[in-house]
Amino acid sequence: MKKFTFIFTIIILGLVTMAQTPQGINYQAVARNVDGGPIINQDISVKISILAQSASGDVVYSEAHSVTTNNMGLFRLEIGNPGLVLTGTFEDIPWGVADYFIKLELDENSGTNYQLMGVSQLLSVPYSLNSGSLTLTDENGNAHNVSVDTSGNLFATIIWKCGLPITDNRDGQTYETVQIDEQCWMADNLAYLPTVSPSSQGNNTNPYYYVFNYQGTNVAVAKATDNYQNYGALYNWPASLVACPAGWHLPTDAEWTALTDYLGGTSVAGGKMKSTRTEPDPHPRWYNPNTGATNSSSFSGLPGGGRGIGTNGLFLHLGYYGFFWSSTKDSMIDAWYLLLESDSDDATMSYYTMGFGFSVRCLRD
Repeated sequence: MKKFTFIFTIIILGLVTMAQTPQGINYQAVARNVDGGPIINQDISVKISILAQSASGDVVYSEAHSVTTNNMGLFRLEIGNPGLVLTGTFEDIPWGVADYFIKLELDENSGTNYQLMGVSQLLSVPYSLNSGSLTLTDENGNAHNVSVDTSGNLFATIIWKCGLPITDNRDGQTYETVQIDEQCWMADNLAYLPTVSPSSQGNNTNPYYYVFNYQGTNVAVAKATDNYQNYGALYNWPASLVACPAGWHLPTDAEWTALTDYLGGTSVAGGKMKSTRTEPDPHPRWYNPNTGATNSSSFSGLPGGGRGIGTNGLFLHLGYYGFFWSSTKDSMIDAWYLLLESDSDDATMSYYTMGFGFSVRCLRD
């Protein structure tokens, strides 16, 4: 399976004498695309944020830059002397009183639809020349210690790894991710919703998007519902094939089977995949009994229910069943899906007509 990485090589240069705290950092990096090739001779947008306390903590400072890569994909900027301050003041960051994390984002189309590159913890004061080293720690606990050379230069590599959140630049939705064996899964139900239809509308051939129990056509109103915010969207099979963001895809039947095999087989995998949230917990949750649920895989499977077919169409089984499409057809009108159930710890593969509205979990390319 192809692994997804964004690779940035970072050079941080000391700017002031040993007795002072620098007011800026010369920064240069090689921007690479999803295939690992450099993005050359291109205008790009870069956003840098300093987060307090954790990789998902409050932003104490952020800035944006418009830069141009050279024929090797290299670009340069100065952190603390930005083209556009978005949040906070660089000089006022109290480096010695909290843990801090650096978040890097990039839009290779020079806009503001930033793609997360990485979030890394700073375990020592990053700028003073007497700090000695910089430790970068990713979300999976992989740390990289970097020593300061005699000129005050630091060298580091930040690589996006599964386990960090990703943001869909189509709508700004953020999803948790989880590494299970060799597969990188979204750990949230997909919520991409370009249009929305009532349950009475749909077929097997054209994309249809639904939100459980919403019977209108206004996307903004549908997104404001509790069911959308807790369980994401529902998709007929044609919509599910094109719903995942770039770099992700709807899993095949074989890829679902690889997951359940790794988790011990279909008779026990469901319990390891299901969220442990059970009534009376707040939504999203399973109705009782939520048999065997441990979520030991961190897949966090949710019971988003489904949209049935028929003359009027119905929304069914929220809280009791989680239906997840695969990209594998069984016939001209049926496609395979994975089923999680409240009253079983099974994870069952079956097939149904493509007009049904099911949840989607995306898998990394």
